[in-house]
Amino acid sequence: MGSVPRSGDGPVGRAGLGLAVGVGLFFWWSIHGVRLEVGPDGIVAVDPWDTRRLRPDEVASVRLGARGAEFHHGDGFTTTAYALSELAAGTSQARRFAELRAVLERGPEPGD
Repeated sequence: MGSVPRSGDGPVGRAGLGLAVGVGLFFWWSIHGVRLEVGPDGIVAVDPWDTRRLRPDEVASVRLGARGAEFHHGDGFTTTAYALSELAAGTSQARRFAELRAVLERGPEPGD
């Protein structure tokens, strides 16, 4: 006699598992507050797996890339802030990026 396949066996079960893992990762990303803070002491980019701190003098330029705000350093390295990615908010981040550039171009406040 043949055996009856259990639910979850075969390609359909594996696809369902893959979908469940993907959805779980998406919610993990959303819940673990990615954020970008810009203040007189510098820039703090918080992602689910790392927190990066940059001094304003470390940033040679900034642009909005496919994965978020890209802070280019004078030494050639780049730090990406995923908080400004479309995945983090689900919408275009052009307005928030313009606000970020305005803060960086303004520089430190008098007395800071």
